[in-house]
Amino acid sequence: MAVLYQKSVLDMIKEFRRNWHTLCNSERTTVCGADSMLLALQLSMAEKNKQHSGEFSVSLSDLLLTWKYLLHEKLNLPVENMEMIDHYEDIRKTYDDFLKNSNMLDLIDVYQKCRILTSNCEKNDKISPSQLRDFLSGRQYAVDDEANLCVPTSPTSKHNQDNEKISHTSEQFINETPKRTYPEVNAREKN
Repeated sequence: MAVLYQKSVLDMIKEFRRNWHTLCNSERTTVCGADSMLLALQLSMAEKNKQHSGEFSVSLSDLLLTWKYLLHEKLNLPVENMEMIDHYEDIRKTYDDFLKNSNMLDLIDVYQKCRILTSNCEKNDKISPSQLRDFLSGRQYAVDDEANLCVPTSPTSKHNQDNEKISHTSEQFINETPKRTYPEVNAREKN
Protein backbone atom coordinates (compact mmCIF):
# COMPACT_ATOMS: atom_id res chain seq x y z
CA MET A 1 0.00 0.00 0.00
CA ALA A 2 2.89 2.36 0.70
CA VAL A 3 3.99 1.90 -2.91
CA LEU A 4 0.50 2.92 -4.04
CA TYR A 5 0.69 6.08 -1.91
CA GLN A 6 4.20 6.78 -3.15
CA LYS A 7 3.07 6.56 -6.78
CA SER A 8 0.16 8.89 -6.07
CA VAL A 9 2.44 11.40 -4.35
CA LEU A 10 4.93 11.26 -7.22
CA ASP A 11 2.11 11.80 -9.73
CA MET A 12 0.92 14.77 -7.68
CA ILE A 13 4.42 16.30 -7.69
CA LYS A 14 4.71 15.77 -11.46
CA GLU A 15 1.38 17.52 -11.93
CA PHE A 16 2.59 20.37 -9.74
CA ARG A 17 5.82 20.69 -11.72
CA ARG A 18 3.95 20.72 -15.04
CA ASN A 19 1.67 23.52 -13.84
CA TRP A 20 4.03 25.46 -11.57
CA HIS A 21 3.30 28.75 -13.35
CA THR A 22 -0.34 28.69 -12.19
CA LEU A 23 0.38 27.29 -8.72
CA CYS A 24 3.38 29.21 -7.40
CA ASN A 25 5.60 32.21 -8.06
CA SER A 26 8.80 30.45 -9.05
CA GLU A 27 9.86 27.44 -11.06
CA ARG A 28 12.62 26.91 -8.51
CA THR A 29 10.25 26.22 -5.62
CA THR A 30 11.52 23.35 -3.51
CA VAL A 31 9.04 20.65 -2.55
CA CYS A 32 9.69 19.33 0.95
CA GLY A 33 9.17 15.69 1.77
CA ALA A 34 8.30 14.41 5.22
CA ASP A 35 11.89 14.57 6.49
CA SER A 36 12.33 18.21 5.43
CA MET A 37 8.92 19.10 6.82
CA LEU A 38 9.85 17.55 10.16
CA LEU A 39 13.20 19.36 10.18
CA ALA A 40 11.53 22.71 9.40
CA LEU A 41 9.03 22.07 12.18
CA GLN A 42 11.84 21.19 14.61
CA LEU A 43 13.71 24.41 13.74
CA SER A 44 10.52 26.44 14.11
CA MET A 45 9.79 24.90 17.49
CA ALA A 46 13.36 25.44 18.67
CA GLU A 47 13.19 29.10 17.58
CA LYS A 48 9.96 29.63 19.52
CA ASN A 49 11.36 27.75 22.50
CA LYS A 50 14.39 30.03 22.48
CA GLN A 51 12.14 33.10 22.51
CA HIS A 52 10.06 31.75 25.41
CA SER A 53 12.65 29.95 27.55
CA GLY A 54 16.04 31.00 26.17
CA GLU A 55 17.06 27.52 24.99
CA PHE A 56 17.29 26.61 21.30
CA SER A 57 16.07 23.03 21.64
CA VAL A 58 12.94 20.95 21.50
CA SER A 59 12.04 17.61 23.04
CA LEU A 60 11.32 14.71 20.73
CA SER A 61 7.95 14.08 22.36
CA ASP A 62 6.85 17.69 21.77
CA LEU A 63 8.09 17.53 18.19
CA LEU A 64 6.15 14.35 17.43
CA LEU A 65 3.04 15.65 19.16
CA THR A 66 3.19 18.87 17.14
CA TRP A 67 3.95 16.94 13.93
CA LYS A 68 0.84 14.83 14.38
CA TYR A 69 -1.29 17.87 15.11
CA LEU A 70 0.18 19.82 12.17
CA LEU A 71 -0.59 17.01 9.71
CA HIS A 72 -4.18 16.74 10.88
CA GLU A 73 -4.74 20.48 10.94
CA LYS A 74 -3.25 21.20 7.52
CA LEU A 75 -5.14 18.29 5.92
CA ASN A 76 -8.42 19.35 7.59
CA LEU A 77 -8.67 16.03 9.42
CA PRO A 78 -10.31 15.83 12.86
CA VAL A 79 -8.21 17.25 15.71
CA GLU A 80 -10.80 17.24 18.51
CA ASN A 81 -9.17 14.72 20.85
CA MET A 82 -5.57 15.57 20.02
CA GLU A 83 -3.19 17.33 22.36
CA MET A 84 -1.77 20.64 21.26
CA ILE A 85 1.39 22.06 22.78
CA ASP A 86 1.68 25.59 24.11
CA HIS A 87 2.35 28.32 21.55
CA TYR A 88 1.23 26.11 18.63
CA GLU A 89 -0.10 29.09 16.69
CA ASP A 90 3.29 30.84 16.96
CA ILE A 91 5.09 27.66 15.90
CA ARG A 92 2.76 27.24 12.93
CA LYS A 93 3.34 30.82 11.83
CA THR A 94 7.12 30.40 12.17
CA TYR A 95 6.91 27.15 10.17
CA ASP A 96 4.89 28.76 7.38
CA ASP A 97 7.20 31.80 7.30
CA PHE A 98 10.26 29.55 7.16
CA LEU A 99 8.89 27.70 4.15
CA LYS A 100 7.86 30.92 2.42
CA ASN A 101 11.20 32.67 3.03
CA SER A 102 13.06 29.58 1.80
CA ASN A 103 10.92 29.34 -1.36
CA MET A 104 9.63 25.94 -0.26
CA LEU A 105 6.30 24.16 -0.21
CA ASP A 106 5.60 21.11 1.89
CA LEU A 107 3.75 18.15 0.40
CA ILE A 108 0.49 19.23 2.02
CA ASP A 109 0.69 22.64 0.32
CA VAL A 110 1.42 20.93 -3.00
CA TYR A 111 -1.52 18.59 -2.39
CA GLN A 112 -3.86 21.51 -1.70
CA LYS A 113 -2.66 23.43 -4.76
CA CYS A 114 -3.07 20.38 -6.98
CA ARG A 115 -6.59 19.77 -5.65
CA ILE A 116 -7.53 23.31 -6.68
CA LEU A 117 -6.00 22.73 -10.10
CA THR A 118 -7.76 19.41 -10.66
CA SER A 119 -11.08 20.24 -9.01
CA ASN A 120 -12.81 20.38 -12.40
CA CYS A 121 -11.02 17.37 -13.88
CA GLU A 122 -12.02 13.73 -13.82
CA LYS A 123 -8.72 12.71 -12.18
CA ASN A 124 -9.47 14.58 -8.98
CA ASP A 125 -8.64 12.99 -5.62
CA LYS A 126 -5.94 10.54 -6.65
CA ILE A 127 -4.92 10.49 -3.01
CA SER A 128 -7.10 11.31 -0.03
CA PRO A 129 -6.05 13.52 2.91
CA SER A 130 -5.88 10.50 5.21
CA GLN A 131 -3.71 8.62 2.69
CA LEU A 132 -1.35 11.60 2.46
CA ARG A 133 -1.23 11.74 6.28
CA ASP A 134 -0.37 8.04 6.35
CA PHE A 135 2.31 8.56 3.70
CA LEU A 136 3.87 11.47 5.61
CA SER A 137 3.66 9.54 8.88
CA GLY A 138 5.40 6.57 7.35
CA ARG A 139 2.49 4.19 7.82
CA GLN A 140 2.50 1.37 5.33
CA TYR A 141 -0.90 -0.10 6.05
CA ALA A 142 -4.36 1.30 6.56
CA VAL A 143 -6.17 0.59 9.82
CA ASP A 144 -8.63 -1.78 8.14
CA ASP A 145 -5.73 -3.71 6.59
CA GLU A 146 -4.46 -5.10 9.90
CA ALA A 147 -5.32 -8.67 8.90
CA ASN A 148 -2.88 -8.31 6.00
CA LEU A 149 0.07 -7.29 8.15
CA CYS A 150 3.12 -9.40 7.59
CA VAL A 151 6.45 -8.88 9.23
CA PRO A 152 9.21 -9.07 6.66
CA THR A 153 12.30 -10.99 7.64
CA SER A 154 15.13 -8.69 8.35
CA PRO A 155 18.33 -9.23 6.40
CA THR A 156 20.24 -8.01 9.44
CA SER A 157 19.08 -11.00 11.50
CA LYS A 158 21.14 -13.35 9.27
CA HIS A 159 24.01 -10.86 9.46
CA ASN A 160 23.84 -10.89 13.26
CA GLN A 161 23.83 -14.71 13.32
CA ASP A 162 26.92 -14.75 11.11
CA ASN A 163 28.64 -12.27 13.42
CA GLU A 164 27.85 -14.46 16.43
CA LYS A 165 29.29 -17.51 14.67
CA ILE A 166 32.46 -15.62 13.78
CA SER A 167 32.78 -14.32 17.32
CA HIS A 168 32.31 -17.80 18.78
CA THR A 169 34.80 -19.33 16.32
CA SER A 170 37.40 -16.67 17.03
CA GLU A 171 37.02 -17.21 20.81
CA GLN A 172 37.56 -20.94 20.32
CA PHE A 173 40.62 -20.28 18.18
CA ILE A 174 42.13 -17.93 20.73
CA ASN A 175 41.44 -20.30 23.63
CA GLU A 176 42.78 -23.36 21.80
CA THR A 177 45.94 -21.71 20.50
CA PRO A 178 48.91 -22.75 22.68
CA LYS A 179 50.54 -19.91 24.49
CA ARG A 180 54.11 -19.39 23.37
CA THR A 181 56.83 -18.15 25.54
CA TYR A 182 59.87 -16.43 24.27
CA PRO A 183 62.87 -17.48 26.36
CA GLU A 184 65.14 -14.63 25.32
CA VAL A 185 62.55 -12.02 26.39
CA ASN A 186 61.99 -13.79 29.69
CA ALA A 187 65.75 -13.97 30.28
CA ARG A 188 66.17 -10.21 29.68
CA GLU A 189 63.34 -9.40 32.07
CA LYS A 190 65.01 -11.43 34.87
CA ASN A 191 68.30 -9.54 34.49
